[in-house]
Amino acid sequence: MKKKILISFSKGLALFAVVFVSTACVWLFHRPEVPEELRS
Repeated sequence: MKKKILISFSKGLALFAVVFVSTACVWLFHRPEVPEELRS
């Protein structure tokens, strides 16, 4: 039982991390324009 709880918790944490790291903005499809100085 303890193992199932830990697995569920880790899956939830992983999902949370993926959602908030992949999108730096609240809007999912918003991609801000990169300034010319930062482009290589």
